[in-house]
Amino acid sequence: YGYPFYLASALVILPSRLIFGPAFGDQYLVNLLLLRQLISVLPMLLSALLVTYLATRFRSLPLALMVLLLILTLPAVVRSERAFWHPDGMAVLCVVLTLFFLDRDRLRFGPDFYLAALFCGLAAAIRLVGFFFFLAVAGYLAAGWLRGRGLGRTLLAGAGFAAVMGLTLLLSNPFLFDPGARARMM
Repeated sequence: YGYPFYLASALVILPSRLIFGPAFGDQYLVNLLLLRQLISVLPMLLSALLVTYLATRFRSLPLALMVLLLILTLPAVVRSERAFWHPDGMAVLCVVLTLFFLDRDRLRFGPDFYLAALFCGLAAAIRLVGFFFFLAVAGYLAAGWLRGRGLGRTLLAGAGFAAVMGLTLLLSNPFLFDPGARARMM
């Protein structure tokens, strides 16, 4: 799993480390509760809410609740929530945030487009799932071009997306500055 998962985990249990000091290791039940809830469960719940918003825009409360309930009872979500401490919640949240910001961008190739690139890079850094967006982003760029964004602007936006995603991947995984680690990841 990527460095962002471990960094976020360390930040989540930092208060416990500061409060308990040398007895930090004895507080494994508290630490595991914090890790499970804030690293695994909370990101998955936020993802479900964002997907519900994307699907319904919360225009109809009954429909939104049905969609949210459907998402929360999917076997993959339930299985993920049972898991001990796992990066899937964070990876799914980054994927959903990528989709959310692409939706907000509305083919303008503006700041939201580059926020999508940032979260796509984080999704790649956490579990490599961000790399699976290459066809979606290519389709998004093609749709923008067909809607009159211009070929030059579209190609520049695509290069910018790749640059932001790559830079995010590199900066969020400092071990990639080591050539051997880069080779192992590839």
